[in-house]
Amino acid sequence: MIRLFSFLVMLFPLLTAPASAQQRDGVFASYAAYAAFVDRLIMSRDFIPLIKSLGGRDEYTEEQLIGVNAQLLTAFPVDFSNVTVFRRQDLGNGVSQEARLYWTGENYAFYYAILHQRGDELVVLNFKLNSSVEPIMKSF
Repeated sequence: MIRLFSFLVMLFPLLTAPASAQQRDGVFASYAAYAAFVDRLIMSRDFIPLIKSLGGRDEYTEEQLIGVNAQLLTAFPVDFSNVTVFRRQDLGNGVSQEARLYWTGENYAFYYAILHQRGDELVVLNFKLNSSVEPIMKSF
């Protein structure tokens, strides 16, 4: 019985590898899955997985990610308790852009994304996170 358990433990990563290998950065099964993911990570200020998962994995070194994370944690010192999509624009052919606002008290974060609905998947093409609304609004 112990041998079987050990074998299954060793085999488990092999069985789960194809499922995780199919996960692609910036690709979600639906808008709802995307929104839940972005909201959860921004509201809890879990910025490194957010950046990596939305396409920054190959854009930043680990040291750069640590630096960006430190800057974001300084800019946003507490978790957010509120969120709203305050602007959304359909650009045609499944492409859209949106702006989200996260806040707690007087602490605000502004998020922008360009999205593309491709058949059964939603792709994040570009995103920004800022403590100022101006760079976000200039994107529209």
